[in-house]
Amino acid sequence: MKQDVFYCKSWFRAKNKPIDIWLEKKAYKKHIAGESYTALIGSDSTPSCFIEVIKDKGWVGVSFLNDKLQEYLLYNFKILGDDRLFLSMAIYREFAERDGEGVGILNVSHGTTYIFNEDGSTVVREEQFHPYKLKESLTTVEVAGNYDTFPDFGEYDSLIRKER
Repeated sequence: MKQDVFYCKSWFRAKNKPIDIWLEKKAYKKHIAGESYTALIGSDSTPSCFIEVIKDKGWVGVSFLNDKLQEYLLYNFKILGDDRLFLSMAIYREFAERDGEGVGILNVSHGTTYIFNEDGSTVVREEQFHPYKLKESLTTVEVAGNYDTFPDFGEYDSLIRKER
């Protein structure tokens, strides 16, 4: 499923655009040095998702974007000592248009956050906005599928799998 990959310093969420597009060579140097970079999958302006590699802080984030470039599905992986990854958090968001501060503003209407621990204990936090409601529960799940391998440079197919 090899897709086009573009690189940048980071993704500017407020404006839905990349900051400082980089040549692949520069991103590769960052990868080798263990420094932060962002990989845009599919396009440099309208990616299907982006991957934030922040090895020096111990995590990798994957954000899937809808056709309005909103993050509707996010995965945060903790980097384990042996260059394995553990999916420690997943967030799913739904959006709704609403009137108010402008015509047709799209806002998060509902969100579910899953916080996974390696022992299987999991916090599930469901939030509804407009009106605000919060429901939080604790459960135990099988987390064997939450492990992955830290990617080689440019090899992100395993990280951009939506089904986990």
